[in-house]
This record gives sequence, structure tokens and C-alpha cells, in this order.
Amino acid sequence: MSTDSPLHLLWREGAPMPEPRPVSQDAAGAALLAELYAVPADRVTVRAMMNTTVDGAVAGADGTSGSLRNPDDSFLFGVLRALADVVVVGSQTVRYEDYRRPRGRSDLLEPSLRPAGAPRPALAIWTTSGDLPATIEADWPTYLLCPPSRREQVQERSGMPPEHVIAVADEREALAALVARGFRGIQAEGGPSALGRLASRGLLDELCFSVSHRTVGGPSPRVIDGPAHEQHWQLESLLVGTTATLTRYRRAT
Repeated sequence: MSTDSPLHLLWREGAPMPEPRPVSQDAAGAALLAELYAVPADRVTVRAMMNTTVDGAVAGADGTSGSLRNPDDSFLFGVLRALADVVVVGSQTVRYEDYRRPRGRSDLLEPSLRPAGAPRPALAIWTTSGDLPATIEADWPTYLLCPPSRREQVQERSGMPPEHVIAVADEREALAALVARGFRGIQAEGGPSALGRLASRGLLDELCFSVSHRTVGGPSPRVIDGPAHEQHWQLESLLVGTTATLTRYRRAT
């Protein structure tokens, strides 16, 4: 599919637009989306970002979400990564999805749009083993979030500097540790079980989900796969493209 086809903004700031607004997939469109999805600097925001199919799959036939990517989803993904202070992700997703250097769109990096003002986002990885791909670099910077009882093993196995291995008892402690390091825009990119733990504890403020216009069938976990919980969400924005529908929800108060 060509990336020349614009997205159409149908819903903004919790209300329908008087008429659809085209959003070009170029620097001007990226700047518009950066404004639309801006992360407030005066408070902590935990944002979930995931892609799914119309039939609810989060992975294609190869077992990765990469095979579900499309121009519309990739365009938004690049914008959102340019807005985050830290990208938080599970170690299994890191291994399967070839995580490295999550910068975001180059035309949104200067001046920094991140609440903390850094030129690039940190990477924080949930892990109990410290078994990570060789592409993960301590000086990105990268932090490992692990149970206190596993800290020594994780540090030894990963080879990360001790100050980059953060012992936390649960997800709430993990977020507090990241906030203590100055991060306010926290983007959780999965996998489904990691989002499930955050959601079940009421720690997600926003859901930014891309729905690819395809079905794949087969077994696949839900986008949020964890303990049962009951939460209500308010639609904040809606964009429709040729290859995906892009939604943003805020937690209802």
C-alpha cells in the first residue's frame, strides 16, 4: 500500500469533528499527530501502544506483531515513539520483535517533544532472567526491571551495569522507579501479558491501539491478556486510514 493516502481525523479531544480532516503522511502530518498525542509535562502518563487485527490477533503467522505492520500503523508508531520518555516492554517481546534504539521519527526529535526533554527515549525491559539479545545496549540507555530475588542473576546474565538493573516487587513499584528517574511519558508496548498486569492494577492512563484492516485467524492472545478487571475508557481521538484505524482512549474518571 502507498503511504501517499492520507489518514482522516474523525474524532478529536473527545468529540466528533465537524467534518473529517485529512492528515498527510509526511512531516506536516507527523507534526499534527504529535500535537494531537502530546504527552503533558506536568504529570505522569502511562500510555499503552499496540497493534491488532480486525479479528483481535496481535501476531501474524510468524508469531510476531511485525508481520501485521502497515503504513498507517507505522506512521503513528514513529510519532508516538518521538513523544515518549521511556519505552517499557517485556523481554519476550524484545527477543521476538528485534527491539533496538527506539528513537521515533527523525523530523520530530529536535527540539525534543518528550516531557523530560531528552533527545531519545530510554528503554525499560521487564525480565526475570536477564537473557536479552545482543542488540540491547546499556548506553542507549536501557534499564531492566526485575524481581528483587532475581536482581543478582539478571545483572550477571545481562551484563548490564548494576545501576541499570532495578529491583521492583510489582508494576506499581516499577513505574515509581521510572518516575523517580525523571520519566513522565511512559509508553508500554507489550506484550499482552505485560499490558494485562498494568491494566489489572489500574496503571494505564491511555490506550493507543491500531487496528489493521485484515484478519488472520489462528490462535493469538488478546491485546490485553491478564487478570479480569473492569475499567471504562473514553474515546479521545479516531483516525481512519487505508490500512488501519487508529484509536486513542483515556481512562474514564
